[in-house]
Amino acid sequence: MLKKGIILTVVLLLVLMFGCAKKENPFSPQKDGFNNAVAQNISFIAALNPGDGGTIQDLNPSTTEIEGELDIYFNDFMDASTITSSNIIVRDTTNGVAIQNASVTYYPEIKKAVFTGTFSNDAVFVVTLKCNIKNKAGVELDGNGNGLQDGSPYDDFKYRLKTGSGNVNTVDFEHPEINFKIPGIQNAVSLKPAITLTFTGADIDTNTLTLSNFNLTKTSNQVAVSCSLVAVSPGTIIFTPKDSLDQATQYTVTVKCANVTDTSGNVLLGFQGENQGWIENIPDYTWDFITDVTDTLHDGTPPTVTSVNTSSTGELIVKFDDDMDTSTFTSTNIRVYNNATGQNLVGSIINEADGKGFRYTLENATSGTTYKLWISKDVKEADPGEWNLDGNSNGVGGEYDDDYVTTFTAP
Repeated sequence: MLKKGIILTVVLLLVLMFGCAKKENPFSPQKDGFNNAVAQNISFIAALNPGDGGTIQDLNPSTTEIEGELDIYFNDFMDASTITSSNIIVRDTTNGVAIQNASVTYYPEIKKAVFTGTFSNDAVFVVTLKCNIKNKAGVELDGNGNGLQDGSPYDDFKYRLKTGSGNVNTVDFEHPEINFKIPGIQNAVSLKPAITLTFTGADIDTNTLTLSNFNLTKTSNQVAVSCSLVAVSPGTIIFTPKDSLDQATQYTVTVKCANVTDTSGNVLLGFQGENQGWIENIPDYTWDFITDVTDTLHDGTPPTVTSVNTSSTGELIVKFDDDMDTSTFTSTNIRVYNNATGQNLVGSIINEADGKGFRYTLENATSGTTYKLWISKDVKEADPGEWNLDGNSNGVGGEYDDDYVTTFTAP
């Protein structure tokens, strides 16, 4: 009996020591780290010394060449096996050769990598951090910062350094973007607009600024509109339709970004702040506009929601700024949800007598509870416009982000 008691005591002690002890969790949050990373790429480069365009300092002035080091600081705790000279490459642009006999040391306690090597003087260098670099969670470097795993070379991170009188401006791997366009996403556009785009860097290869790469079509049937090239420069293209466009009609401008490059061969990415960075297949950039109205028989303005209110009689009253096609007021296009739980709130849709709105009954709503109203972009206005809802109020309806969403509190 005593022996059994001793064995039981030992087992209990082992359970307490090992079974109940807090296990190491490689995904537990760490200060200044991202070890709770989800399965997607992370741009975890915190700082560079020297940074892009900086000068490599000579640690041994007694030699003719530059004995220098590069410091790379990470936001995250890194997989040390990936911090190597195979994944951190420094290439001399004078001869195109990578620095030989370099060493790379990783200091995990401070999340810092040090590249040490011998550099020629008065030269420019391109540093490439390969996307094979990983953090402790096994997540690869997201060099283009789009949150996707694009692989090399798209997710490799590059920057420029120099020694002595080297000029980093001779090296360009910055991709151009569209930073301005006229007309924008809007209505009431001239029937013969001067379609204008400008580009970051102002160094576009003008041989790629052609009407085969910039075109205009009627949105409804995708029929091409014949255009004339008005002006081209490294920073701008202007073209216009040869004939007047139809009034109160939607048109689409398309830029074939993959065919447009700067003078260094860097491909156009799309509109600034709206693209995925440098990826394998750069998509076309498109936007729509609606032409002006020249008579009273046409309507060139898509409908918008003007007000959403609750009534003392237990109804949600929704108003639009135009006569609506009430056949599109359906339970597929109009829904009300509990904002906290996402549960659908059952109610009836009652068309307003003036045709400019509807009422949603709230007999099943709980007083004081917050609900979400969702109206699909597929809701339309009545003839003659028959435009889809302009939920984001940018002047063009039926876009992917034109669903209208708002919240309200049940009375």
